Amino acid sequence: MINASYEKIMKKVANGNVIVLDSGISTELERRGAKMRDTQWSGSVSIEAFDLLVDTHKAYIDAGADVITVNSYASSRLVLDNTKNEENFKEINRKNIEAALEAREKSGVKDILIAGSISHQASWQRDGTRVKAQIETQIPDCELHDAFNEMIGFHENGGVDFLLLEMMNIPYRMKPLFDCVSLSRLPVWCGFSAKRKTENSEITSWHDENISFEEIVKLSLDYKFDVLGIMHTSVDLISDCIQIIKKHHSGAVMAYPDSGYFKSPNWQFSEVISPSELIEFALPWVDNGANIIGGCCGLGPEHTKQLASLK
Repeated sequence: MINASYEKIMKKVANGNVIVLDSGISTELERRGAKMRDTQWSGSVSIEAFDLLVDTHKAYIDAGADVITVNSYASSRLVLDNTKNEENFKEINRKNIEAALEAREKSGVKDILIAGSISHQASWQRDGTRVKAQIETQIPDCELHDAFNEMIGFHENGGVDFLLLEMMNIPYRMKPLFDCVSLSRLPVWCGFSAKRKTENSEITSWHDENISFEEIVKLSLDYKFDVLGIMHTSVDLISDCIQIIKKHHSGAVMAYPDSGYFKSPNWQFSEVISPSELIEFALPWVDNGANIIGGCCGLGPEHTKQLASLK
């Protein structure tokens, strides 16, 4: 089901106007004092610091974001099962969506779009002192389908404007998610994550260096999502990733990089690029056809405000 505000935004995109996404929600919550948890990161913030979550969303709207993202990246059963917050699972997700809706209401900007974030992230598990890589955690297909359908239901019933698939990069988890969202009544945007081991090596999946980024993109093509994009990826890779996406996708393209690095359960902010540096990177992205621009982990409202100058 597509509403008038969504149609308005997509018409702007088709006309070449720049649309600004918010930047990192969880990392901005962390900056503002929200507690991050070792196995679930920001998964339970909505029941522990609801007002702070509302204020964080509103800060992005005030900075010029056209789209804000529900803090649900880490709130599926794949993350919250086997944690002490499992019993609060439905309330966490209900309040995640309510926080975004309340922020839009408080802003007075009724055309702000709300994206329902869905990831294929599993909980962060330790092997001694080491945090296990996501590809080391195998999840049965039936559990993936159940978890994804549950999150889709929360977003459909909660009143978001579209679904935003975030950090897509593990193929065996991607296909069940793509199959599930293809049955949703909501539009879908899909964001991939990538990395490059060395300066001259191939761009690969974020979590699996044996899979090329191009292969990851190709897995989405049969689903005809409204928007494809590159996210949670270093700024210096974004342009190359945009070119790979546009090689296979003629529709709208988005780009929202991260900056800094993660050390469970917290984000390390010591290497975050400045807003002025971000805008210098972003200008070529827009020139190359990615006119939906935002930020991911590590980037905050000050970066969003700078990106809004592109509109």
